[in-house]
Amino acid sequence: MRLRLDQLEALSWIAKLGSFRSAARQLRISQPAVSSRIRELERHLGFAVIDREGARPRVTPKGTEVVRYAEQMIGLAESLATHFDERPLFAGTIRMGAADTFALTHLSPLLARIAAQQPATHVELDIDFSANLNRKLHAGDLDIAFLTAPTASAAIAIEPLLDLDLAWLAGPKMALPKRPLTPADLVDVPILTNPRPSHLYRTIMDWFAGGGVVPRRLNTCTSLTIMAKLTAEGTGMSVLPHAILQRELGRGQLRRLRSNPRLPPHHMAVAYRDEPGRRDLRHVVAIARDLIDHAR
Repeated sequence: MRLRLDQLEALSWIAKLGSFRSAARQLRISQPAVSSRIRELERHLGFAVIDREGARPRVTPKGTEVVRYAEQMIGLAESLATHFDERPLFAGTIRMGAADTFALTHLSPLLARIAAQQPATHVELDIDFSANLNRKLHAGDLDIAFLTAPTASAAIAIEPLLDLDLAWLAGPKMALPKRPLTPADLVDVPILTNPRPSHLYRTIMDWFAGGGVVPRRLNTCTSLTIMAKLTAEGTGMSVLPHAILQRELGRGQLRRLRSNPRLPPHHMAVAYRDEPGRRDLRHVVAIARDLIDHAR
């Protein structure tokens, strides 16, 4: 028996959404069908990819390795289908949302590729926090969005795209312990982050909560670019995707700091309206996936 793409898709969605039920809803099949695909995958591989002992299924360490291969294979399959797709070019307007983290890392080349491959397509951009983009997508105010933690529904398709590593950052003059920083170390340090309901805000609050403390000097800002500038000038510390700050880190304007516990990455996904009679946006997803795969 050979590995099948549908088995890998089931594993990928369980890893992304955290449950067999959510994966089944996303794949539009029954929950027993998802379970069957995972059992067949495990039988073929000879080891468990899902730990079913807890209240929620968890991907095993070996399963995490399989997920990485699965996402590459799924992306290749979608790119292949798109390459030989001879349907007419899409003409019209796409209402596209993007979180700041995606906008600062991948939006410009994505728009350039859409313009080159779909010249009759016009894009209306909405840059906002992921929680707001998710709400707009479900309300029908957006067609597609690049965001973290989207929620699935019968009308919304979700596909994982990439992980963006987060790091504690500080300016070169800020005096801090040289060991990995703990929540107790930073409880009285000025912290810069996006306001509620942003994912960065939740990440920081959860990090401090893991140490049993609450930050006492939390300041909010809606712009990642301004947050990085204020951090470099010593106004406070921040948690940001280091991928958007390679120039500042290389010049020594910012320092990337170690922390204990480590910060979880941003799980960036693409979510789009997928309903009968609505324009097919999978060509945009395929363009984005191909762009990201080649950037790695």
